[in-house]
Amino acid sequence: MRFNKKSRKIRIKKKNRKNTRSTASFLGYAAFAVVLLGIFYSFLYSGHQKGLRRIRQEKIQEDFDRICAAAILHAQENGTFPSSEQGIAALVRKVVTPSAPGASSVSTGTLERIPLDPWRNPYAYRGSSSADEITLICWGADGRQGGTGEAADVIRKGCRSTGLPLR
Repeated sequence: MRFNKKSRKIRIKKKNRKNTRSTASFLGYAAFAVVLLGIFYSFLYSGHQKGLRRIRQEKIQEDFDRICAAAILHAQENGTFPSSEQGIAALVRKVVTPSAPGASSVSTGTLERIPLDPWRNPYAYRGSSSADEITLICWGADGRQGGTGEAADVIRKGCRSTGLPLR
């Protein structure tokens, strides 16, 4: 309230419209900024997902290379490739302790452990008598045959010498 000395009246001060306008414009700008940030983060997230897909594919291919190299070494040492029944487990290093006292222990196999795909599932191995007929399969994110996107199967038919170190 305000008292006017000249007219001797009390005037009630009306709401300042300027404050409501500035509040509304601030809310509009804030909403606009939130929308822009959402768009920015969606682009960032989609780029991150593409990078993860690429890294997973590279890991699968590196594991396939190591399994193939181990299978080729196994064939050179034993005369045959592991069968489908033996699978990748035949390529894993096992320490055999001799029964004779004083004899040294012997390790067989070339891989230290069975490799797992990026989703922690074991790879499928279908052996054959030649390197060109070996099939390695990653069942994808769902761990089952078939699927699309992340759940798509990755299949390599045939092994060739890769020169990669075995882990």
